[in-house]
Amino acid sequence: MFPIIEEDQLVRAAPVEGGMGMHLLQKMGWTPGQGLGKEGTGTLQPLLLEVKLDTKGLQSKEEIRTRPVKGIKPARPGRRGPAPLVAGGKHPVSLLGEYCSKQKLGPPEYNLCFECGPDHKKNFLFKVKVAGVEYQPAVASANKKQAKADAAQLALQKLGIVTQ
Repeated sequence: MFPIIEEDQLVRAAPVEGGMGMHLLQKMGWTPGQGLGKEGTGTLQPLLLEVKLDTKGLQSKEEIRTRPVKGIKPARPGRRGPAPLVAGGKHPVSLLGEYCSKQKLGPPEYNLCFECGPDHKKNFLFKVKVAGVEYQPAVASANKKQAKADAAQLALQKLGIVTQ
């Protein structure tokens, strides 16, 4: 996975004799053997690199533990993830807005028509109106963004733009 190098490989490397960096330095008036800086008093030796030869702290994908990491919550069952991207990786709300704009239908109107549940676990249901026709999904969503995306997704399906 990682290249194997010898301990002194970078020490015995040949000095740079060309390339863009050398060209730019020479363009600014620097000559090989001269120190860097306004007065030319900068270091003549390049910075030495310290190479890590052991593999401590490095892992491959196969070595990663499968037990849960502290601080990261596993996905709760019954909750859907973010709205699926459609038609070239676009969000359904964006795609519906673009469609309405191109067809000169006016912007889609989203209305919250249902909200229930305790404050810590509300469900939302949006409907969207496109060209005077309302589209409302049958299932409420766990957050407003998802509910809005679901309404847009339904409208896109009914308009024949997206099939699913």
